[in-house]
Amino acid sequence: MKKLVFEPVTGAAKEWVVMLPGRYSSPMEFDREGLVAQIQKKRPEARIVVPDLHLGYYMNRAVEICLWEEILSPAYKEGMQVTMVGVSMGGLGALIAVLKYPHAVQEVLLLAPYLGDPALMEEISKAGGLAFWRAGNVEAVDKDSSMRLLWARLKETWLTASGPEIPVALACGLRDRHRVSNELFARSFLTRENYHEVAGGHDWAAWRLGLEAMLK
Repeated sequence: MKKLVFEPVTGAAKEWVVMLPGRYSSPMEFDREGLVAQIQKKRPEARIVVPDLHLGYYMNRAVEICLWEEILSPAYKEGMQVTMVGVSMGGLGALIAVLKYPHAVQEVLLLAPYLGDPALMEEISKAGGLAFWRAGNVEAVDKDSSMRLLWARLKETWLTASGPEIPVALACGLRDRHRVSNELFARSFLTRENYHEVAGGHDWAAWRLGLEAMLK
């Protein structure tokens, strides 16, 4: 898996920030659109890693194993703190990874993550919320079943434990097409201060605002 690496602005790396691109984004866009500079300003001792985790990895259900073997495992062996930043489809990738390897990720920042189609969100809402929704017997054989399984795992792992064990924050544009699913995720798992609504749609301008709101 190809990847871009930006070494720390000052000193040796004390943490890794892993940035996962959206469906139609390339790793270079994180730099071109200013998100790399945002992280470097707030976290100058971070090594920023941007893998080319494109749609093919998701279709082949190889996201978690590739992230583990090529990024998370090396960082874990070095004793590095890892923050995952996921944009749109990359937000889905970040959730897949942290559910599979919770010991190797210390923070997740989600920018308008893809969390499933409207029909699934409506089904969960009609059930009275995630606490009352039942996924049924499901195996990940296509996109729809994979998203049902993701929500089932999120419910099992985080809802019963009163939220994620690590810091998770989400930012979404007020005109973003994923706003309904993002609001459902926020209501289910996040505290008010960890959910940020920003101006804009599903675009880099909104994601810059969202990242600025989440970075500490």
